[in-house]
Formats: sequence, C-alpha cells, structure tokens
Amino acid sequence: MIICYFCMMGSLFLLTITCLQGFFQFMIFKATHQQFALFSTIFYMFSQTLIMFYFIGSGTAIKKEVQLLGIHSNIYEKVKKSKMLLFPHLTLNMLIIGTAFILIGAVDIGSVSSLYQISLFLIGYIHFLYTVKIQHLGFKENIEVISEIADLGKLNSATN
Repeated sequence: MIICYFCMMGSLFLLTITCLQGFFQFMIFKATHQQFALFSTIFYMFSQTLIMFYFIGSGTAIKKEVQLLGIHSNIYEKVKKSKMLLFPHLTLNMLIIGTAFILIGAVDIGSVSSLYQISLFLIGYIHFLYTVKIQHLGFKENIEVISEIADLGKLNSATN
C-alpha cells in the first residue's frame, strides 16, 4: 500500500510537471513536452493499474479470510462498496489522461486545436485529484476492514 501512495504522489508530480511544461515549453533532461508526457503517462498508467490490482487482491484476500473465519457480517460488503465507488473513477481517469496524451500528437500535426487537448488534460487532472482522494479513502477503508477482521478473528479464536 505504501508503494501505491508513492506511485500516486509520483504521478501527481509528473502530471503537474507535464502540464507546466506544456504551457511554458521548457525541457526536462533534454526531453521535449511530448517525450516527457510519454514518460509521465506511462508512469501514471502503471501506478493506477497497480492501485487497481491492490484493491482487487486485497478484496479477494479479505473475502477468503471472512469465509475462513466464518464471520457473518457486512465486512466484505464495505470492500465491495468502496471498489464500486473507486473503479469507475479510476478507469474514467485513465481514459481521459490517455486520450489527452494521444491528442498531443494530433495537436502537433494540426488535426486538433490545442484548446481541446488542454481542456481535456485539465479536466483529467482535476478529476485525478478527486480520484486520489477516493483512493485514499479506499485505502483507509481497507485498513479499517482488515483491523475489524483481525479483532473478530481474535474474538473467534478466544471463544473456541
């Protein structure tokens, strides 16, 4: 989970630098805006995919633990609810940021106005900030559920 937080912050930093580089046209390590945007987008996609798989994996582990302990409560429902809130925003944001990156090429060849690309990127960036908040709440919920399972497991083993 800590790696996911580092990836979230890394993505935020890289997307911010990419945005500033697009507006002010400066180079980073001799990389043009297009080259740095490619790196930023790849890192962003990797980190968001990692976060999705974290939630999938932890949800599966929580479900198995609940079944193993024979706990009859709504613990797993909390996990499902947080994933149902998080995953649509994650996938939508990946689509928006990916499309904004692709439009960089369309702007370069003159097929699309830069206004469309900039607008889409800014919408994606603002939505990413919201998605980071939802991800944080999802991680927090996961920790609470795991703590709850641990407490119920201790209680279960004490009664047996």
